[in-house]
Amino acid sequence: MNPLLFVHVPKTAGTSFRLGASAYFGDDSVCFDYGPNSSETSDVVRKWMGQNPDHWSFFREIKYGNKRLLSGHSNAMRYLPVFGLENTVTILRDPIQRLVSEYMHFSRHHGYEGDFESFYKKPTFTNRQGSFFKGLPWPVLGFIGLTERYEESLRLLNRKYDVDIPILTRNLWRSDLREKYELPPNQLTELRKRNADEIGLYEKAVSQFEWRVLLSQEGEKFVAGLISTQNKGRILGCAIPEQGDDAVVLRVIIDGVDKGEVLANENRPGLRANGARRGGFVGFSIDVSGFPEGAVLECKVAETGQPLVNSPWVIQNED
Repeated sequence: MNPLLFVHVPKTAGTSFRLGASAYFGDDSVCFDYGPNSSETSDVVRKWMGQNPDHWSFFREIKYGNKRLLSGHSNAMRYLPVFGLENTVTILRDPIQRLVSEYMHFSRHHGYEGDFESFYKKPTFTNRQGSFFKGLPWPVLGFIGLTERYEESLRLLNRKYDVDIPILTRNLWRSDLREKYELPPNQLTELRKRNADEIGLYEKAVSQFEWRVLLSQEGEKFVAGLISTQNKGRILGCAIPEQGDDAVVLRVIIDGVDKGEVLANENRPGLRANGARRGGFVGFSIDVSGFPEGAVLECKVAETGQPLVNSPWVIQNED
């Protein structure tokens, strides 16, 4: 097994995960990056990933030092060249519930004395989860779990990577993370507006998680993929098979009419550089130049019906 990168978004049960990983792999096989001022940050990180990071030397020490997992509060792109997309995992949480939990954590442990409103209006804490994946098409990560379904997430992760990380529940202020904090309606409305991007990301992640669960139950393969953009009359995206090495076959439907299949086998250099399967030959493009603005395109995995992230897509006028 290749070493895993755990992108630890604060207040998502990540502490439980990394402690479980330490219990399974052994303390000496897990390293941490929680910033230069944190006592938890490992020596190997301080040595090679400081102000002038040396990714290659870090990779060699990780590989030959029998490290199995790195956990940290850093942006995924910081370590992606070392670990690769397939080996990068994370856990996401309902954005507003996570934000309340982080406020309470800062108040209890970091001496924050302001009220909740002053906290959530700070740019640092707005659309917070998405900031950990800035510059990266997050749907192509190796695994995305959910805090609210932590035990189920861990079982699926263990099955995918053939490991047996135990289910631990540490550093939890509440006994049941599915129990929600209650907020005044006007505050809830404001939070939803301020964090609309993160809420959209989370909702898409939940939908894909549901598909992962369903396909796992049916013994089918999950595909990590998305429609990424429309450019010069073409819809562009990628689809990465989680198992096997064959290109993913996608079915295209426009305004309810089946338009046939497309193969996700085009070169995507950016994905190749970050360790995508099939050497990065996982892209696809669909000609939509003959369709009117507002037409709705659906893109699904032909074999299972799993929709890609951002499907359905409304065709835009590029003039």
